[in-house]
Amino acid sequence: MAAEKSPGNKRRRRRALIAGAIGVAIMLSGAGLIAGTYFYAKVPRPEELALKENTEVFSADGKQIAKLGAENRSVVPMETLGEQVRNALIAGEDKNFYQHSGIDLWGIARAAWNNLTGGGTQGASTITQQYARAAADDLEITYARKMREAVMARKLEQEFNKSQIMGFYLNTVYFGRSAYGVGAAAQAYFGKDAAKLTVPEAAVLGAVLRQPEPNDAHDGYDPQHNPTAARERWNYVLNNMVEMGWLSAADRAAAEYPEKSLRPYKPGQHAGEWGYQDRPTGNVINYVADEMRAWNIPDWRSGGYRITTSIDSRAQAALEKQINRTHRWKKACTTKDGKETCTETLDGVVDGKGTKLAGQPENLMAAAVAVDPRNGRVIAYYGGNDGTGIDYAGSNGTGDDEFGGHPPASSFKIYTLAAALENGYSIKSHFDSSPLSKKNGDEADVQNSGRDNDASCGKYCTLELMTVKSYNVPFFKIARDIGPEKVVDLARRAGVTTMWTNDGKAQHLGRDGAKTGPDTFYYQVGFGQYPITVLDHASGAATFAAHGMYRKPHFVVSVERKDRQTGEWKPVEGLGEKVESRKAFTTEIADEVTSVLKQIPGAHALSGRDSAGKTGTWENGQRKANGDKRYPGKNAHAWFVGYTPQIAAAVWVGNVREEKPIVDKNGDNIAGAKLPGQIWEDFMNEAHRAMDLKPEKLADGTDGNLGDPDKGDGASPSPEPPPSPSPSCLPGECEPSTPPSSSPEPEPSKSPSPKPSPPPPPASPKPRKS
Repeated sequence: MAAEKSPGNKRRRRRALIAGAIGVAIMLSGAGLIAGTYFYAKVPRPEELALKENTEVFSADGKQIAKLGAENRSVVPMETLGEQVRNALIAGEDKNFYQHSGIDLWGIARAAWNNLTGGGTQGASTITQQYARAAADDLEITYARKMREAVMARKLEQEFNKSQIMGFYLNTVYFGRSAYGVGAAAQAYFGKDAAKLTVPEAAVLGAVLRQPEPNDAHDGYDPQHNPTAARERWNYVLNNMVEMGWLSAADRAAAEYPEKSLRPYKPGQHAGEWGYQDRPTGNVINYVADEMRAWNIPDWRSGGYRITTSIDSRAQAALEKQINRTHRWKKACTTKDGKETCTETLDGVVDGKGTKLAGQPENLMAAAVAVDPRNGRVIAYYGGNDGTGIDYAGSNGTGDDEFGGHPPASSFKIYTLAAALENGYSIKSHFDSSPLSKKNGDEADVQNSGRDNDASCGKYCTLELMTVKSYNVPFFKIARDIGPEKVVDLARRAGVTTMWTNDGKAQHLGRDGAKTGPDTFYYQVGFGQYPITVLDHASGAATFAAHGMYRKPHFVVSVERKDRQTGEWKPVEGLGEKVESRKAFTTEIADEVTSVLKQIPGAHALSGRDSAGKTGTWENGQRKANGDKRYPGKNAHAWFVGYTPQIAAAVWVGNVREEKPIVDKNGDNIAGAKLPGQIWEDFMNEAHRAMDLKPEKLADGTDGNLGDPDKGDGASPSPEPPPSPSPSCLPGECEPSTPPSSSPEPEPSKSPSPKPSPPPPPASPKPRKS
């Protein structure tokens, strides 16, 4: 100790400090400055620095549904902060900010001495230097770094005014609590916008900057971790403000520590991202990603955008009241011959309170989508509770691994009926609905969902009645007559973009190379054997509700970005809602189909308003090794799709992963008219009420005057055939619960069932088909 205090050591230290200062002076002039510019060239200029700023996602009615980006940041224009608030934020770190030219000569000299002698590292940088360090992404506190900072700091001071430099610093510096920049810090510590901070609150944040988080040497200055040190540093900040003339002695004496307005903090609470992996609207973010990338916006997640989506929070809440289920999985791994094999087994479910799946068997899953037919906006979406997981309402993966559709069964008949009308049939055309059999020379074995013994119309049944009663044979015959490619094309025009073949291969309808003929989709396409997505089915139903006008479903309504000078949100030119529409088929055809579908909802008719709908139920096609049915008489997929003039919605109920029988908690088969119909009815009633949509009438059609009533293979029982009877079943009961559509024996559906063990959640939205 005596040696350290000797006059010789003191002189050496003084000489080193002076030498360091002289070195800085030399570097900042002449040849030293020229050499120093090398370092500056390696660091982005402030206006070129791409700050990672949160993108916020909102519903159409203004409710925030997600915050995206790796860092929690919201850029704040300095003009929106009061002068005393700005000064409180920097008084602890750089009280001489307005006097210096960007550098602290003695701080550089101290760093030089410590670097030479092996002493402890020191900071003591101006906030201009601190910003330069952050821009250079250089955190090592050394003499060389200090020299490099000094060069850049001087250039910053020469090219930008003090307010701009303060903005660079306060919008990049880390305040702890996962908050980058004063905008995020104001929310993390006080739950308010930065513009509303008081001077005492700003002083808390200014104090935190000294060391936001604990480390091995010090507990930091976050009031939650180290309240004593936080208060001491707060007093230091305010005292500096008085010293510099930024705060009067009277205001200093009156200042109280903002204990009451401080918010408690939990680790991860203010992380940069939420709303993607932790809620049902996480899947919406994937569609937002698709649309933003299509507009060539690669930084959409961290570029500080405010994206307003088509989702209506009232409709979304109404849907989540019906469906909200999370499956838990248990992973087990074994190693053999150096190779690890892992399997996952279902380990329970978590259901939203009072939802339709609560208390139901754990293998069940449901999905639903609602579209506004008037503009194509997707107003509610449920495909699961995690945007990085399997989306049961849409398409997942790409290329040969793409999956996601479910066999729509009889609900697909809305497209076959429209295709029939487009090709000369009438809803009054008559058919022989007798079952088909290969033994009798028919192309396939086709039955009628348990209605084969219904003698109400014999072999002279109208297409209208067969739609309402959900017979299969007439729709098989229509596909055979006009060709399956015409049925598929009608569905494509209505809004079905993808169909899966029996071997699980996705066919993207309308694209070059898409195969839609009988070699790919056989005549069973007429009654819904081939899987489609819930989103596509809702879009197709919306086209009928809109009198044949297709409007492409979309999720992004507007994209805004904050003006860095004024803080105002302004639309980004060229981005935002673009309603793509085209006439899919004639108004007469759409309305004629609607006139038939209005007869179906029955028990699921909506309260006080017109509605149209169609059920669908598909048999479980799993088979044993010997070819026998594994689950005879059981179902695998059930649908209800329907619409009003204001909302079109599709609901699917099926399995999670492995395709098992879908039965309810009482052991009864689930069919389209049961659980899916209940979900659809309650959602539609609640959504219309919550959105204050007044009842509107659906079209009545021509009552069979469109098309040729004599077209069809119906055999008239007499020269003067009697008028076609009205449906003999009660409304809503024409889709039987058992047996389901079983003609021909369906193959196990490969496309709707996801892979046994999905990949781990990606860091960004999962790949989707374009």
